[in-house]
Amino acid sequence: MTFHASVQENSRQRRERAAARIKEAGAQALLVSDLKNVEYLSGFNGSNAALLLKADATSVIATDGRYITQIAAQTGEPSDMQIHIANNIYQAMKEVAGETDFCVEPTLSVGIAKYLGDPDILEGVVEGERLVKDDTEIAKLVAAGELADNVWQEFIAQGGIAEGLTEIDAAADLENRLRRAGADGLSFPTILASGSNGSKPHAGVSRERIVPGLVTVDFGIYLDGYASDQTRTVCVGDPSTRDYQLYDIVYRAQKAGEAMLRPGAGLRAIDNACRTIIEDAGYGEFFVHSTGHGVGMDVHEAPRAAATVDETETLVKGMTLTVEPGIYLPGETGLRIENTYVITEDSAQSLNASSTELIVV
Repeated sequence: MTFHASVQENSRQRRERAAARIKEAGAQALLVSDLKNVEYLSGFNGSNAALLLKADATSVIATDGRYITQIAAQTGEPSDMQIHIANNIYQAMKEVAGETDFCVEPTLSVGIAKYLGDPDILEGVVEGERLVKDDTEIAKLVAAGELADNVWQEFIAQGGIAEGLTEIDAAADLENRLRRAGADGLSFPTILASGSNGSKPHAGVSRERIVPGLVTVDFGIYLDGYASDQTRTVCVGDPSTRDYQLYDIVYRAQKAGEAMLRPGAGLRAIDNACRTIIEDAGYGEFFVHSTGHGVGMDVHEAPRAAATVDETETLVKGMTLTVEPGIYLPGETGLRIENTYVITEDSAQSLNASSTELIVV
């Protein structure tokens, strides 16, 4: 495990910016318990950790004895961060905090919050920093998207989806290829849905066999701490007239959302651009989820493109967003097309290079 000084400097700058948010909120400190937020602020990605970040940007991080070597290597043991090794990290944090009046993140469990004395909740401190990706993060997102997309193209070219294969076998083949290509893991359970299973947006995989018609495949990986997310729908055998029609509607909706991506674009307006095309085609009631979400250290994070977001919420350079309209006909069929994008100076860069046009296998 090699430590890189640039990682330490990035983490220090992130702690300083988050500390400024804590100070602006009138708080003395924030106990960071979300593990992705801990990693973002420190570089440490162990499975048990908490970080007390003070308004002056000094901090204390705690983990247990399993990670003595890892935490030193990944954080670089910076001078403004104390490292504590303890069996009970929250007891250690209470002792370290002493009389400091600290806040906690809203994701902290009720039980631990009560143990800590029911401190006030402070929302959005680290998430607000994670919303806009820096150049290092964008490079990692690009690499994750490229790896997953290359594997997808190989998988399809080599007959990964075919009539008679079970959904679970096809998904296992794709996942095995992703791991062998270098993925650290899956960013969510793969969805590979054929026939009537395609009418369930989060169908997962079944032991049923793939049948002629539309097959939706939603998959993603983690690489170097950052996620990928994309969805492709293929057709097994010659598409029916309805298959073509449904695909064309979703394809045009996805392209309409993509065309809007630029700094200043409204997140509700992006959702509306996709939704209007599907509604005008008579399938509005069958587009049952929001249009998009951010992707970063988590595969689902802010921002959201949805009909329910505030009209004033807009994209800025460095944000990420998926555009993933779909149509789901209960008990019959369904499809979704999804790319992940990084917002650039005046438009957006897709992280998924493969074609979104209908592929027939």
